[in-house]
Amino acid sequence: MASITLPPAYKGGSLDDAKRYLSDLIEFISSPLAHSVIVSHLNNIAGGDSSAVPGIWDDLWNNSWIDNLELQEIVRRLLNNDLSEDSPPSLKSLAQAVQDLSLPRKASEKIPQFRLIEKQRFGLTPKKQHEVERMCAFVKAMANYPGDSEDRRQVQHLVDVGAGQGYLTRNLADVPLSFELLALDSNEDQVEGAKKRQQELERWQKKVFGRRKTSVAKETSPDGPSAASPDTQAEVQSSRPGSVTQATVFVDKDALPAAIDQWIKDQMPSTSETPVIIVGLHACGSLTPAVLRSFVSLYHTQKEEQLSPRAWRCAGLALVGCCYNRIRGIEKDFPMSSFIANHSHRPLLRLESLHLHLAAQVTHNWLSDWPAFELGLRKIVFRALFERLFSEHGGKMYQAGLQVGRFNDAAYESWDTYLARAAERLDGVTYDDLKKREVQANAKASTEGYYNARLRRRLEVLHVLRCMLGPVVESMLLVDRWMYLREELDEQVDVKMVNMFDQSTGSARNVALVVRL
Repeated sequence: MASITLPPAYKGGSLDDAKRYLSDLIEFISSPLAHSVIVSHLNNIAGGDSSAVPGIWDDLWNNSWIDNLELQEIVRRLLNNDLSEDSPPSLKSLAQAVQDLSLPRKASEKIPQFRLIEKQRFGLTPKKQHEVERMCAFVKAMANYPGDSEDRRQVQHLVDVGAGQGYLTRNLADVPLSFELLALDSNEDQVEGAKKRQQELERWQKKVFGRRKTSVAKETSPDGPSAASPDTQAEVQSSRPGSVTQATVFVDKDALPAAIDQWIKDQMPSTSETPVIIVGLHACGSLTPAVLRSFVSLYHTQKEEQLSPRAWRCAGLALVGCCYNRIRGIEKDFPMSSFIANHSHRPLLRLESLHLHLAAQVTHNWLSDWPAFELGLRKIVFRALFERLFSEHGGKMYQAGLQVGRFNDAAYESWDTYLARAAERLDGVTYDDLKKREVQANAKASTEGYYNARLRRRLEVLHVLRCMLGPVVESMLLVDRWMYLREELDEQVDVKMVNMFDQSTGSARNVALVVRL
């Protein structure tokens, strides 16, 4: 079965539609124009000579259209694909492709409501609270018997992979959900941090809620007030929380089932066929591909071991990935699907670290929070323009040991302010030295038509275009993983992609891969 929401041109959502969509993604991302934009680093463009600008950009780079509009208006037109007839053709083709090929990311309206009570919200940002509440609601529904309208739970045991500080773990184990949890993370510091946060939470709860016991009793007694607060009601109605077992495990195809084997053995040594669901809230980098491979391996092992089953069985998966830039080996983790691996355009599809960094970009809030976006853009462009002052290094100052690092926001108030701060970081280089280099760079650039303001605008537009292509790259990574599961699991198994979170909360990586066995 196929359960995937694709862009409007592929709205059928069938397996054939998904294959057609992937083909179009591959062809676009590997096209000369898109590839050149993605892999062009601003520092190299600004620090190199005119040959650093690909010839395929001529209509963009030499077009006065982008000089005649305010930057915010250019960004608005690009994001809305609202470009006039006189705009550069390359801009129009890229904006149209982004609109046509980016996956819809609106949060699913089918996820039930779930609200953490006050004590469970301790230490959570609004973004993290939103993510935990949505995941808790989804997993709670997923753990019930399929199609059961009476809300009866079938699965009591969960494995949280990449559990980190334990935000999701704690709330799945706490009342009213009370799941039994195995929390895995490869980082010992994260595991110890989760234990420490749990201790802090317990101390805070004892301090705050210990003082409320008397008032809770009054609120809920026959002689007390008739209406208790939602938090008070949850406290009164609470039952026994589930247990949490934490372990440091580097997850791979064999390590994950081995960790679950030991956990189930310790939990209930005489029980067989305990159903277990694997969950993950932002499984970082290569962890998501590793979990998917392990899940597929478990699925096939369970089919083969029907006569002598292990003490548990994998009953499902709900996994949200993140941090594509932390994928350890792109050739190992992409492509996962045979469809892309065997595609005719595969030799042209050369994913690099720049692709993975861009895949984490989110563009929907640029205009609504323009000052923050413009400041971030200025930081990147100022650093690129700084390379221009040391053009003898060809846009690679760092290789010559000239590193200025990051500054606080005040350093980017103006270009001169930035130069003054940069001079403080470079040994043997003064502010006056930098201004002399700027005069020389401007004199050279004026003969090529790339004086400072003109180059700055082009670097700004280039960065905007690169970030706009990020969701298209991420769409390919996501559907590749979905296709891998679709290829490896039996046809009757429903493989879903669910938009778990609302991106407007700051939760950019909002897509979960979901399978219920």
